[in-house]
Order: sequence, then structure tokens, then C-alpha cells
Amino acid sequence: MVFPASEYADIRLISSTFALVKGILVIIPLLVLQQYDTSSQLLFTSPDVPPLLNYVLSRLLVWDTVFFIKVAQRGYVFEQEWAWGWLWIGTIRVVANWVVLPLLTIVYPPLAEGELDDLGNHVGSIYGYAIAAVVIAHVGHYFAVLTLYVTSGKIEQYIRSRSSNDTKLQKNTPQSVFPVISALLYIISPGGIFMSAGYAETLFGLFSFLGIYFRETEQHILAGLAFFVCCGLRGNGVLWGIIFLDDLYEAARARNWKKSIAIIIGGSLVGIGFLSGQVYAYFRYCPGREWCNNTIPLIYGYVQSHYWNVGFLKYWRTWQIPNFFFAFPTWFLFYRSYQKYRSIPRLRPYVIIEMSMFTMSLFWWHVQIITRVGTCMPLLYWYIAERIFADAPEEEGVVVENRWSLKGLVRRAKEDFRRHEGLWAVRYMVTWIGVQAVLFASFIPPA
Repeated sequence: MVFPASEYADIRLISSTFALVKGILVIIPLLVLQQYDTSSQLLFTSPDVPPLLNYVLSRLLVWDTVFFIKVAQRGYVFEQEWAWGWLWIGTIRVVANWVVLPLLTIVYPPLAEGELDDLGNHVGSIYGYAIAAVVIAHVGHYFAVLTLYVTSGKIEQYIRSRSSNDTKLQKNTPQSVFPVISALLYIISPGGIFMSAGYAETLFGLFSFLGIYFRETEQHILAGLAFFVCCGLRGNGVLWGIIFLDDLYEAARARNWKKSIAIIIGGSLVGIGFLSGQVYAYFRYCPGREWCNNTIPLIYGYVQSHYWNVGFLKYWRTWQIPNFFFAFPTWFLFYRSYQKYRSIPRLRPYVIIEMSMFTMSLFWWHVQIITRVGTCMPLLYWYIAERIFADAPEEEGVVVENRWSLKGLVRRAKEDFRRHEGLWAVRYMVTWIGVQAVLFASFIPPA
């Protein structure tokens, strides 16, 4: 990705901040001594590698990542493993087999010579898939940050045309700081440690922002290709198809048939991306499984419901209340950005997608995953960036009666939030990703 010379200072700031935050997020899990679940420790026990490597990987690769790297190592075996995107598993497999394992076996030859599992894989090869997952997550996050930086510059004209009166952005400045602030916010995204520990969220964010960039530059087929990748990474990538429905409606109204054809092709790619893995699974498992007889026989929905208890109000249980608290700040930011941008026509499909995710996470999904799944929603970062610019300076002479009473403290808190909402959002994100990293490494929700 090539940037003009005038933007080098921004890129240096983004890169240094990225390195600092990533360094801290990797160190925090290493300080956690006890884990509720020790599954990851069972994978990394080889005496042929330094003990430090075993320790680091066992702290970073927990929760779903254990499944990711095992499936990448041996391929899909069990039906429930189809809850995870085929392209994410495939990416780990390709990078591990073609890059990481060849280098790793040069440094530690016994890893390629040890015992075999029941599928004929070297047991020690799990290190290659584990390292590949972590590397892909970091590289994907960095390029997602840069892509959001570029995309924010393209979208700013629609945001500023409506809100320039309540921000400190000056139209006569040679270069706006809105894109770089948006990119910096994505570095401290509520996804936090999940964007370092081998999850698909960073690649999903990268191709989501890339698809938005292509859409904003009227390259609809390329946008469709980007969102095709999103669908292969995560099932909810199919929501990006809403963009093409909205654009097709506008193009048809304007009788722009050439553009309409490009939009149809791009939108079709999104559908193909989602269905490709489903069709493969159908021919692999059907007939013989109960979901094969459904009106729409999709393995993804069946696995989510049958094995992971995903469904309408299934998560609404008293013991899940803490997870609702974990999810609330992200929901709140979704709602605030919805209020801000719902009346801007160009942003309409993004608003619809964001509120669709809000609704599904509240009523259908495991609610706490919105903190990481929602990281691909750029409206969240654009809204906070705007609020940072719009935060009011401190004013002298503001007096709150009974300031130390409960009522006075509440009034002071409400007034401070109203005046400094952007700052409070940044405080939340910084605090949250630190706490989340500790919980993650301890194998305690959210995950």
C-alpha cells in the first residue's frame, strides 16, 4: 500500500502506536499464571522447543483458537467444526504449510521427525499452525488499520458535509486528522486481545474496510470480491450484501444500467462467498444428517443452533447477565453512531448493517461476542473520532449544587459525559482491552 509523502507522518504515528499497543497486549496474558481451562497447555509441551515458546503459545492460543489450529492441521473432521469459516482455516493452513513450518523445522528439526497423530500429522507441527494464526492476526490488523485510514479519507466528505459545524476540523487545512484518528481508534478496538490471538476478526476487518473503500470509489466488482472473502472468514459477512441492494436501488432509480450490472455482479460474489462452504458441506455430509432435510439445508445455522446454543432469546438467562454488561458499551456506541449517521444517504447501508448486528447480537447470538465481531463496523470509529473533535473545552464557573451528594455526583458524571463523550469512549476502550486480555488468558468470559 503506497501513501503520498504528505501522509508519512500519519503512517509513522499509526505504526508506532500499533507496535506499542500490540506489545502491551501480548505481555499482559503472559503475566497471568493461572488458567481455568488448560487445553492449550496440552498442545504445547514439546521438549524440542524453548519452554518460553510453550508458555507464550499456551497463553495466547486459548478458547476457539485451539479449534482453529487443530482443524487447520488435520482438516474438517467433526460436523460442529463448520461453525468456523473455511477461508480462515484455509489461510492458517496455507501460511503454516508454505511459510512457517518450513522455517520452523529448520530451527527445530525434531518437530518434523516426531510421532504422528491418528491422521498422519506430525504432533509437533501444531506449533507451525499456532504461530501462523498469531502472525496472520497481527499482520491483518496492521493492514486493516491502514485500510481504515484510507477509507476514512474517502468517506469524510459525507460526514463533514453534515457535521462540520460541530467539529474542530477546518476545511481549509491541507490535511485532515479525521482519518488518522479513526485508524488509531481501530488499534484500541474493543476486539482487543482477540485481534492478536489468532482469531479471524482482523482479516475480516481488513477485507470489510477494503470492500467499503472499493464501494466508495465505485469499483463494485472489486468490492464484491472483498466481501466474498469476508463471507469465507465469518458467516456474518453475508450482511455486506445489504450494500449492494441499496446501491442497486439507487442505480436503478437513476437508470444507470451499466452501474447496475456491476453492482449485481459484485453482490452475487457475496452470495457465492457465503454459499460455497455450505454447498461443500452439504455434499460431504448429506444425506444422513437431520439438517439435510431442511427447506434450506445450511450446515452453518444448524451447527450454531445445535452445538453452540445460538438462537432467539436462548442466551437470555440470569447467569449470562455479566456478559450483557460486557456487551453494553459496544451496543451503546452502535446506537450513538446510528443516531448520528442514520440520515446521511451515503452511510445508510452501513447503518442498516450495524443495527442488524446490534439486533442479532442482542436477541440471537452469544451477546459478548459483539465486542470482537463488531470491530468491522467503521461507523463506531468515525463516530468516536467526531466526538473527540466535538468535545467541549473545560469552562470556568460551572457549578453543581450538592456536588458531593449522590445526586450531585450523578449530575456531574452526566454533564462530564455529555461534554467529553469522545474522551470517555477512548478511556473505555483502553481500559477494556487491558481487562479483557487478563480475562482471556485466564480462560474466563467474555470470548
